[in-house]
Amino acid sequence: MTDSNNNINVLSIFLNNTRDSVNYTIDATSVESLYFIEDIFSFCMIGKIKFIDYGDIMRTGNFWGYQTETLTLVYGDPEDEDVTKTFYIYKINKQIPLNGELSKNNIYEITFVSQLYYRWHYKQYSLSFNNKKISDILKHIMKYMVGGTFVNFEASNETIPLFYTGLKSPAENFRYLMERATGVDTKKPGYLCFENLDGYNLITLPKLMNDTVPLMKPKDGDNVKYWFFTNNTWVKNKVMSFEREGVDNGSMQRLAGGYRMGYDIMRKKNILQKYTYKDCRKKFKDNFLGKAEFPLLDPDFSTGTDKYIKTGESNEIFIDNIYYNSWLKQYSNQQLFSLYVKGHQDRKAGGVIRIEFPADVEHKYNNNFNGKFFVKSVVHYFYKDKNPYYNQKLILIKNAYDGRNLKYEE
Repeated sequence: MTDSNNNINVLSIFLNNTRDSVNYTIDATSVESLYFIEDIFSFCMIGKIKFIDYGDIMRTGNFWGYQTETLTLVYGDPEDEDVTKTFYIYKINKQIPLNGELSKNNIYEITFVSQLYYRWHYKQYSLSFNNKKISDILKHIMKYMVGGTFVNFEASNETIPLFYTGLKSPAENFRYLMERATGVDTKKPGYLCFENLDGYNLITLPKLMNDTVPLMKPKDGDNVKYWFFTNNTWVKNKVMSFEREGVDNGSMQRLAGGYRMGYDIMRKKNILQKYTYKDCRKKFKDNFLGKAEFPLLDPDFSTGTDKYIKTGESNEIFIDNIYYNSWLKQYSNQQLFSLYVKGHQDRKAGGVIRIEFPADVEHKYNNNFNGKFFVKSVVHYFYKDKNPYYNQKLILIKNAYDGRNLKYEE
């Protein structure tokens, strides 16, 4: 799908109202803004479109934001197959008549969500499970309550003696169960359930974020590295710009450690578990994209270890998993980079990329930042007046440095 200059086309956009049997094609040149987001900490993708309607919607039948109304995007790269993605219209945010003429030109702003969004948040399920593995319960909820399947699935180790969905939404039950489980492959907590362009993933963050994971495509020839130094706009992995959100040392109050308390009524036992920043770093030493001995925050920091928090749990393993699950996710979000690149359908949330990070204008590399980054989010942007028309913002995690001091290499 290309334009006359053999560049990527903006996209094709279709609105459909099955309730009123209304179909409408949005002229890509009328789109003022369009984006959608995939994120490893979100169950669903979400996006927003703003466009000008020249009277066709008002003539053929309006769109009100019902669950039966869909928005379909078709886009792609000239060298690859097009991507087709259909969303539900969640909300008509605004309808603004241009020049006061409602029957002619209107600006519409629409929020759209993944098609399973509503199923994730229904509170109508009542089912109990006895002595089931947590991942089996999650798979059952996904299939029969949400109505989806997993393209990537990591089984869990833990069995839960009794679990009742309690008329809570699938999203609420997933959060409760995931933080109590460890993955079979990694033996570590940190479960995620997220949607990217491949589909739904149930997998631990330690399995996704480690130094042995293959680098994510696309490739420029045989190279998958991302480059700052090139004048060729159409290199797939050229970095057009970037932003860095630095480390907040105040976050150490949450990450430094502390005590977690519980009570087991069957054993008549008080439970007291102690955690330190050093122990947490040691537990996840294989999940740092950099050297584990050079973390983002001071490795000798210990403030906060005197905090005592009641958990309400009766199982030491679950208390550990809940704490380590929260610690890893909070720590991984301490330093984020935003990388702006030309859009490509091979980039997805949950992958690992490598960046040749510059240190100065002489094309030397900064060894502290040079290396692998984890893709937390992908924001897909489409522009009508910009070349390239399809861009992406990659929100990246860099959770360790390659050296204490800045080093240079050719």
